[in-house]
Amino acid sequence: ADTTGLEARVELRMEFVPTAIAHLLTPATDPLVRCWVKSADSSATRRLRVTASVEGYAPPAVETVELRPLTEHTFDLLPVFDRERTQNVNELTRATLTVLVEDLDGRVELHRSIAIWLLARTCAPLAVRDPSTGGWRDMTPYFGAFVTPNTPEIMRFARTAANHHPGKALAGYQGERDAVEPQVAAIFDALKSDANVTYVNSVIAFSPDEGSSTQRVRLPRESLEDGQANCIDGTVLFASLLEAVSLSPAIVVVPGHAFVAWETWDESDDWRYVETTMINAHTFEQASESAAKTANHYAGVDGGNTRQFRRWPLRTLRSSLRIMKAMRKAPLA
Repeated sequence: ADTTGLEARVELRMEFVPTAIAHLLTPATDPLVRCWVKSADSSATRRLRVTASVEGYAPPAVETVELRPLTEHTFDLLPVFDRERTQNVNELTRATLTVLVEDLDGRVELHRSIAIWLLARTCAPLAVRDPSTGGWRDMTPYFGAFVTPNTPEIMRFARTAANHHPGKALAGYQGERDAVEPQVAAIFDALKSDANVTYVNSVIAFSPDEGSSTQRVRLPRESLEDGQANCIDGTVLFASLLEAVSLSPAIVVVPGHAFVAWETWDESDDWRYVETTMINAHTFEQASESAAKTANHYAGVDGGNTRQFRRWPLRTLRSSLRIMKAMRKAPLA
């Protein structure tokens, strides 16, 4: 401040960037970097520009401001990651964030490079740590980005599932209320007999020392092709098929596990549950009973503590949080 009349400070807000869902994040809720600038100049308004970019992956995010004498301003920036380049991030990858604070009259106030990590495009974070505060940001709503009801593979399999329904049709919430559960059962039976989806264990691990908590997630079409799914794979696959036939699903996250919920009638907020890890070796009734026990247990822990039981209706994720689709293309050969 004694030399330039400005004081600037930079704080990294997200050390591990989830490339699969980076396009869904916003600077207001998930900034990559925060820059705080204060004017010590008592006589003039200063015109400032702050730029943040990730070399090779994200072009600059730019914000300018006119800073009045003896005032301060906070910039929250999140560069937009280039889809084509992040598609090739198949492993945890090191990258460089560059932050530049300039006085538009020609002086550079701050120029800093910060090392960050890019999570593989197959990873979905359960939480990311804010290095500036040490706090954790819940990212489980973004599992909704992996629910893809409109892909050709899911639509074709929905037609296959209809063959398991007594009426050979899946009509969503049309007709009678008691006609909904047989549709959910038909999807379960199709995944069991036609896709032969088998549970493959993949524990959701919490690793605060690494700065993030992540889960490998297959897209639904990949789970259908592979015939295997961990708990979150099976959840987003089942949710995709429910959405494809105009039923309302939800993703349920409890400590160390995830399973699917379905709404008994449109916007009724009355939910039933299915344990997708039991598809291969159990009946629909057994899977439903097991999931209900799990839901009831965690929903009652600590008076319904939302950290113990998180149910994310897809309609809410789509409409309120604008969570649409993960940035993934076909697996590399």
